[in-house]
Amino acid sequence: MELCAARRGELQKMEYLSEDRVELVYDLPLAEIVLDFFDQLKSRTRGYASLDYEPAATAVDLVKVDVLVNGSRSTRLSAIVHRDKAYDYGRKMAQKLRELIPRQLFDVPIQAAHRQPDHRP
Repeated sequence: MELCAARRGELQKMEYLSEDRVELVYDLPLAEIVLDFFDQLKSRTRGYASLDYEPAATAVDLVKVDVLVNGSRSTRLSAIVHRDKAYDYGRKMAQKLRELIPRQLFDVPIQAAHRQPDHRP
């Protein structure tokens, strides 16, 4: 349950099949289960859990996080992430750039900003 909650899961149904078996039905974004979800599930349950999924049509709240170095946008560092994770992503990118860019005799501002992604056909 902690694993699903940490990955933006919403509990839909909990049904006890027997005294030692329970069925949990979660609504999870596909992006959250693509990388390492199954391995984490198996290791946390000592191999007892199983996973079955089916795609669902849900609305996604995505934003584009732009990283600005010295006031200019760096498109190579931009990413489209969920709105809930935008702040953390921007903060981590700014901290990492602060470590990587050598100190100057003048200030080099490093910023992160998020906005709605462009919807182009």
